[in-house]
Amino acid sequence: MRNGFALCVMALAASVASCALSDAPVEANTPATARALSARSPTTRPAEAPAESPEPTSAHAPGHEPAETLGKARQVAEINRQLIGLAKAGKFAECKPLIEKILAIDPHNSVAWYNMACVHSRLGAPAKAVGALNKALAAGYSDFRYMQRDPDLDAIRKRPDYKRLLARNDQVQRDRAEKMRKALQDRFGADYICQVDHTRKLVFATNVDRTTLEEVKTVLTAHAEALWKDLFDHRFEQYVTVVVPSADDPSFRRAGVGGYYAHVQRMLVARQVGMVLTHEFTHALHDADQDGLGQRHPIWIMEGLATLYESSKIVAGRAVPQPNHRLNMLQRYVAAGRTIAFKTLLNYDQAKFMKHAQTAYPQVRYIMMYLHAKGRLKKWYDAYTAGYGADPTGGQAIAQVFGKDLGQVEADWKRWVKAQTAPPLRLPVRHAYLGVSVRGQTDGLRIARIVKNSGAHKAGLKPTDVIVGIDGERMVDSGALIRLVNTKKVGEKVEVRFRRGGEYKTVTVTLGAMPAHVAGVRPTPRTRPKRRSVPATRPATSTVPATAPATRPAKKAA
Repeated sequence: MRNGFALCVMALAASVASCALSDAPVEANTPATARALSARSPTTRPAEAPAESPEPTSAHAPGHEPAETLGKARQVAEINRQLIGLAKAGKFAECKPLIEKILAIDPHNSVAWYNMACVHSRLGAPAKAVGALNKALAAGYSDFRYMQRDPDLDAIRKRPDYKRLLARNDQVQRDRAEKMRKALQDRFGADYICQVDHTRKLVFATNVDRTTLEEVKTVLTAHAEALWKDLFDHRFEQYVTVVVPSADDPSFRRAGVGGYYAHVQRMLVARQVGMVLTHEFTHALHDADQDGLGQRHPIWIMEGLATLYESSKIVAGRAVPQPNHRLNMLQRYVAAGRTIAFKTLLNYDQAKFMKHAQTAYPQVRYIMMYLHAKGRLKKWYDAYTAGYGADPTGGQAIAQVFGKDLGQVEADWKRWVKAQTAPPLRLPVRHAYLGVSVRGQTDGLRIARIVKNSGAHKAGLKPTDVIVGIDGERMVDSGALIRLVNTKKVGEKVEVRFRRGGEYKTVTVTLGAMPAHVAGVRPTPRTRPKRRSVPATRPATSTVPATAPATRPAKKAA
């Protein structure tokens, strides 16, 4: 039995029934039986590189649903709470009238029809159970994986009509995807391009431009194929919807939020096609694997894998993680002795993880990076999922693949972290530079300022141009731009691809030398200023900032 009436704050269309864009916190379609698994995954997003800001506990945009709809949702949520208690107590006969109440409020509630099927199955009415399942499918229910392992339906497994119902899985998923595509088009209008990839079970929608749509499809296809080859055994059963809104689209605007993935709705929204998109898409891939395994992994694993692959390159069909700004943060925490002990971190629930997000995010990324660098990531994941029942935290599997206890692995990991080369966060004075200050936006780096007489200025770049590539390498994150320019020398030429309005252009830029005033370096005073006394009550300074800057990334000079 499932509990899953979501507070759907952005309903798409009545024809989609349970296919909804949900931008409010939702209760997942969790089973009501005591032995069932939780289906909730946090909707989190990566920090906008390279700003050092804590991740929020959720990343949903404000909704505008009528009060009547929200009132009905609250009614159903309250009834569901009662329903869960009765189901756990095995009082299935008393569940039936409560489900009927839900269906009176919302006749198209697919989860209610599914729960009705479970009740009929438990009460020895198999024909009615299959009939209710058919109504659940008609209303939009599509989680066949859960259906096939739900113990509430064991009594109908051998029935021919149940087997015929299972045989409809592929067609049900395809129909649902087409309904979602149409609902997206109806909801957002002609400005959005909406397409379905039936091969990989993805629905795409964007209002940036067709070039961006094709890029998103190419990037996610390569990412999915790589992780299905390297790590995950279970592909998508249900289609995942990927929405990439433009920077000025108010439908998904919320300060500090780059994107999110809501597993209940199989809905991914990314306001940037770089690390935000790959971070959230890794969540979607991992959630699909968890569904296939019948497991719910702890947040450190979910966020560890998402942050691992957020900065990665596809090389010979494999995803190769790259260093990013989280290493700079982590090395300071390691040096200051402010990391979280593995035994503690691996047992964090979502609330504790988010409370310590500024430390936890870089730490879990580089635990995964350590496993990957040592060639043990796949071995660990297989050992973990195989031994999930004995240790759902993953700690025993780490010890197993290294042949050491967890404390020894942690000590080795700290030494390894210290030895890694952190990526540059800014360019030094006199280093090669383009001559621009940029801010990240959906499809690239928007030029905020051009330095007069710089290479960018001489090449004809202008403020509001959006840099999308340099020397054939995609540019979306400011950190990637700095890392690339850091490899160049003064006088070298680079090919800069950019978008001006709706037109894409390419120019050749000769890199100049970074002036001190652009690098933010103050000139050395001729006379040494008088030293000011420091009050005795002043607290000691720390090598790690106690608070983070605002979530909006600063303009980066490159």
